[in-house]
Amino acid sequence: MDTRHQDHKETLNHINRIQGQMETLKKYVEENRSCEEISSLATSIAKSFDTLRARTLRGFIKYDLMEGKAIPEKRLEQLEKLLNLHKK
Repeated sequence: MDTRHQDHKETLNHINRIQGQMETLKKYVEENRSCEEISSLATSIAKSFDTLRARTLRGFIKYDLMEGKAIPEKRLEQLEKLLNLHKK
């Protein structure tokens, strides 16, 4: 399986997890769970979206800007550091 296809599959899995979290959040509200529980889950969902945004940006750089060209390991490390800052 090529890298792009694997990244695509992982992104879809990530979206499915977020959908599951959203369904759970809806149930929490319907069940009148505590504000603390709802807030905690909402924070987790927000972090999941941040990770999804970073994943999408990484894919754009790797596949669109670089057009599939090999990226030196040092540059990949710099990209990961930048994306980790973006997620905070």
